[in-house]
Amino acid sequence: MIRMSATAPFGSIRRRAIGCIVGALALALILIPAAAAADAPTVVVSNYTVTPAVLMPGDEGTITVVLTSTASAAVGSALNVQVGTGGVNTSQNTPSNAYIENVLLNGEGIEVLTGSYQDIGELGPGQSIPLTFRIRAPGAEGIYFPEVWVGVRDAAGVRYPIPVNVNSAYALIKKPSIRVERTVPASVDPGDSFNVTLTLLNEGRASASDVSVKINASSHAITPKTSENYYIPVLEPGGTSVLSMAFETDTNAPLGLEPVFVTIDYRNADLAAFRQVETIGIPIVGRAEMGVASIRTDPTRIVAGDQVDLTVRIENTGTADAKSVRATIDDLDLPGTKEAFLGTIEPGNDGPAVFSLQAGRAGEFPYTLTIQYTDDYGAHTTKQALRMIVAEPNPVPAIAVAAAVLIIVVVAAFLWYRRRKEE
Repeated sequence: MIRMSATAPFGSIRRRAIGCIVGALALALILIPAAAAADAPTVVVSNYTVTPAVLMPGDEGTITVVLTSTASAAVGSALNVQVGTGGVNTSQNTPSNAYIENVLLNGEGIEVLTGSYQDIGELGPGQSIPLTFRIRAPGAEGIYFPEVWVGVRDAAGVRYPIPVNVNSAYALIKKPSIRVERTVPASVDPGDSFNVTLTLLNEGRASASDVSVKINASSHAITPKTSENYYIPVLEPGGTSVLSMAFETDTNAPLGLEPVFVTIDYRNADLAAFRQVETIGIPIVGRAEMGVASIRTDPTRIVAGDQVDLTVRIENTGTADAKSVRATIDDLDLPGTKEAFLGTIEPGNDGPAVFSLQAGRAGEFPYTLTIQYTDDYGAHTTKQALRMIVAEPNPVPAIAVAAAVLIIVVVAAFLWYRRRKEE
């Protein structure tokens, strides 16, 4: 008789489950780097220029390519592999920048004189970088296609052919080339509004159609007051289009050069899509504003003959540091120290200017407080008219002293008289 173990089927099932779990873990380990590589940002060749457009055999020229990052803001993603009732959860962060490790130009028949860049670094969302290569045309005429090879860390490499015409009778496809001119204010105070004018010029040899322009401020410090999207149906060769836009700034906008990104998308005559990203640098420069916060004297009531400490607190109500702050008292007809140096006063803060004076006589003394300081706009001077009142000495103490002396004299005379009478 053959006996069958009742536990045999369960052991087989357990072995299969363990095998499934191991297989799922192996699949997860394979998928994790693949997903990371797929999500990693890279770059694209958004534009190129060959100078001169047609080279003669043996001539030297240049190829300039513009690399634009495809990176977007950092986001979180998760890779979940469920096995039975359990699971393997692996989370990852999509990088926000594309790191360019190397760029080289592969000649493909063109002699490359300078054509290698190493460790260029990171390109953030919407950022671009131009790179220029020196080339020499071969002795044979024709159209050549040297390739730009771009190595991006943790992302697929980029290969892009650039057509080079070496005295060929075959004309290359003409394409548009858009250049952006910017008109921005020399400086903008935090909290102020300002205007920007963009002029788009098509310097290429073909029309640019379906031109869309998108404005994207880099932070909440700058906010567009007008439209953020513009559309130009056609921009002919040699044509221009002027865009006027208004912005406003936050009162707490950080000082410095604040970027505004301009993304331009358009199509060639063969409907090939092009994109270029321009940056408008907005110089946000704060301005210091100085004034008198309070005035205090010690003693509070000044009497002729007193030594007086005059303390004037000077505050900065502006949006930038006030540097080299100096306060002086002018036209005050009292002797003493009339100059104080306060140094740097930050926005929203104040500092004491202390003057030591001698109130030699009573009266009302007008004077001018002059505050000198510098900020990013240069040197400034602020004047404020003030006055000091010096009272007459109080006669009551002197009368009291005289009365006391008189009483003492009278008492002494009475006692002397009484003693004489008794004798």
